[in-house]
Amino acid sequence: MEVDVINKEICYSEFYEDYLVKNRMCLLSKLFTDSWSCRKHWVENEAPNWDNLLENYGEAEVPVANCGESYFNSHSKSNWTLKDFITYIREYKDKNYVVEMPCLYLKDWHLFKNFPGSVEVYETPMYFAVDWLNEYWMQGNKDDYRFVYIGPQGSWTPLHADVYGSFSWSANVVGKKRWIFFPPGEELKLKSLLGVSSLPRDLREIDLSSLKISYYDLIQNSGEVVFVPSGWFHQVWNLEDTISINHNWFNGANVNYIYKGLGKASKEIEDEVSGYGTNLDAEQLEIFLNSHYGMNFEQFRQLLQTVINRRDSGYLKIHSSKTCPCPGNRLCKDQHHRDLDRQVALQFLNLFDK
Repeated sequence: MEVDVINKEICYSEFYEDYLVKNRMCLLSKLFTDSWSCRKHWVENEAPNWDNLLENYGEAEVPVANCGESYFNSHSKSNWTLKDFITYIREYKDKNYVVEMPCLYLKDWHLFKNFPGSVEVYETPMYFAVDWLNEYWMQGNKDDYRFVYIGPQGSWTPLHADVYGSFSWSANVVGKKRWIFFPPGEELKLKSLLGVSSLPRDLREIDLSSLKISYYDLIQNSGEVVFVPSGWFHQVWNLEDTISINHNWFNGANVNYIYKGLGKASKEIEDEVSGYGTNLDAEQLEIFLNSHYGMNFEQFRQLLQTVINRRDSGYLKIHSSKTCPCPGNRLCKDQHHRDLDRQVALQFLNLFDK
């Protein structure tokens, strides 16, 4: 199946309706990252510039996953300094990525939370700028879902769908990745066709072309940006030493997935606890949700209220310093999207009163 490639700037509202609302994947060309300073300073001779990263962040603590060790549906992790990880990746490459050395992958590094000045090294593409998740969590620097990934050739991420049912976008600063995507529902066909009760973590030993299943097999090159819609299971491999910037996010286009995901997680927790002859009260359920799912209903309610309050105060930044490339007024005015955000957030907030 062919992936839509966006190789010129298009109207924000067109992208919102055609890709966010319809929950369709696409690829943005390197046109959208050519101006990023990290694509100059973090890159040397079309490869990672380790010296630049060492100079700026060498003593930073970073999470490192071992691609050879399973931990539930992911990989086991430990904390390193960036300096030690770069020493490892240089040695790993010098030894031609030998199997005798572990294949390690720096994942989910909160670089921009821990080094706020570093946010200037890139700019979120306009189409992903309305981001309720990070808008809420970044208030008071509580948390964020903005990450840097650094992986050697051969490192990989198991088959999964993104946290909370969120969208994500992933930009290769340098390097090359392979992605396999399943549109929602195709992962259920995969389980049925394989005769298994849970999805495989690694698709490399499965001949997908022989199965009656829809999927996308995509190569992402340096500078390109992948948009991952809600609920699309995917697996990713680094084909070269690769640095990427990734955001998880949601807004009014997919907030229904987040609401349904919370409800599903809540029911799963209640069902599991009831199997031990115990029932949870509302407060206990909120604690379990926060601990096991990462977000509970009260946090979600606060997030919605934050969006409403900030839209009432006039906050919304879509176009940055650029103007929308569409001809005429295609409802791309920030005011239109402020009103839309407020309307959808209020709709879901009102569900808490029922």
